[in-house]
Amino acid sequence: METLKTNDILSSSWGYEQTNINFYRVKRLVGKTMIELARLESMQVENQDLHFTQTSVIPDLTRERKRTFKRKIHQGTKSPFVMISNYESAWLWNGKPEEKTNSLFGH
Repeated sequence: METLKTNDILSSSWGYEQTNINFYRVKRLVGKTMIELARLESMQVENQDLHFTQTSVIPDLTRERKRTFKRKIHQGTKSPFVMISNYESAWLWNGKPEEKTNSLFGH
């Protein structure tokens, strides 16, 4: 069974009528069931296959927000995840660009 460890990158995809992508870095483990996270900024990457209303993004590992927060680790059927809020959950990032709604077409 997969576990989370320090420096793992998590990603979340959330939104209603638009798709938002957020990335987080695991700063440290807090006991056996909690982690401390910091949000990472994202950066656009080129993807010619996407519709013009979408943008591909990856985490910018050099731009981390200073505020950290703790969340409980939950075990999914395939991998662990954390609930960032009541509408956003984050899973271990697969290393591939994520597609979000282009900021010109969101709300």
